[in-house]
Amino acid sequence: MLQKTRGIVLSTVNYAEASVIAKIYTEEFGLQSFLLNGVRKNKSRFNANLLQALSTIELVAYYKPGKTLHRVSELSASPQLSSIPYHTIKTALAIFIAEVLHRSIHEEETNKELFNFLHHAIELLDVQQDDCSRFHLSFMIQLSRYLGFHPQGNYSQSFPYFDLQEGVYQSQPCLHPHYIEPPLSEKFYELTCINFEQLHTMHVTTLQRKALLHSLVTYFELHHTQGIRLRSHIVLEEVMG
Repeated sequence: MLQKTRGIVLSTVNYAEASVIAKIYTEEFGLQSFLLNGVRKNKSRFNANLLQALSTIELVAYYKPGKTLHRVSELSASPQLSSIPYHTIKTALAIFIAEVLHRSIHEEETNKELFNFLHHAIELLDVQQDDCSRFHLSFMIQLSRYLGFHPQGNYSQSFPYFDLQEGVYQSQPCLHPHYIEPPLSEKFYELTCINFEQLHTMHVTTLQRKALLHSLVTYFELHHTQGIRLRSHIVLEEVMG
């Protein structure tokens, strides 16, 4: 049965001679795999550029509950991204965020609240003209709320250590290696208190930004990637400098 839904492209793999299987997080059906026949042909009826990481699309597909693969009939931009595909840092951010989502979302069911957050975040990144070097940090913090492991508690002089395993602030260094110590833990707490629109008020050094990213990658790997290591942040760091 033909069904229409908005979606966000997370990853693609080539299939057969000219087709592609795309992992797409959809508004109506959660995370699904879709087959696009002939998309790699020169005269394909599909625009292959719409399958880049974090592309926001609308698709019509032959969707049947319980199936693991659905065939796409129509594909269009929703909306057309104007800067992410053409801006080196934003493209690297998109690849990293798409990997985080691919490894963190396992729901084959509707979650419109999560979808709307993701769609809004992508649109904000696309139109952002200021420094976007902290965007991914705020994104991961906010995403953790939707996935159920948002950091708990408050940073203070009495509780200055953030335990990445337990997700709370502690009064003493942890016995395991997965924790953030001050002053970086205070910056981590600051991230939990602001949204995308307030990011310009947060000041971090390049070293702090890199350390926060490594801490967040560890946090996600401990809580939600089911033991799968994230990789693309290494490339992102090289691009951002």
